[in-house]
Amino acid sequence: MPTSSGENRRRGAKKEEPRFLRRTFDGYGRGAPAKVLRILGWTIAIWFVSAILLSDSGLFSIMGMKGMKGALQDEISALEQTRDEAAEYNESLTNDPAAVEKVAREEYGMIKDGEICYRVVLEGEEKD
Repeated sequence: MPTSSGENRRRGAKKEEPRFLRRTFDGYGRGAPAKVLRILGWTIAIWFVSAILLSDSGLFSIMGMKGMKGALQDEISALEQTRDEAAEYNESLTNDPAAVEKVAREEYGMIKDGEICYRVVLEGEEKD
């Protein structure tokens, strides 16, 4: 039966390979292209795995970012608690005269009119 190119072929007859494909080189033989393809495949596989694991958006980077996210959330909650305590302290100083008096006595050493302030200085301590 004629082929598309017009040649007649017998069933089961093998087409002869071109001469340049039949040439063998010392130490390589006919397996050289398979070895090249195997090396190329392993190179691509190693590159792909390293890209998945080690790139900026790789697996190790994502795991590190998740750890940082947890630490940052803990820091945010601690800062929110500090902010709430500072707001409460500010509110007490604004509205509570006893709180203002306490701060004035403890932090600034102030006294009320008519009070006498005693300071105890132990031996060996320097005087202010």
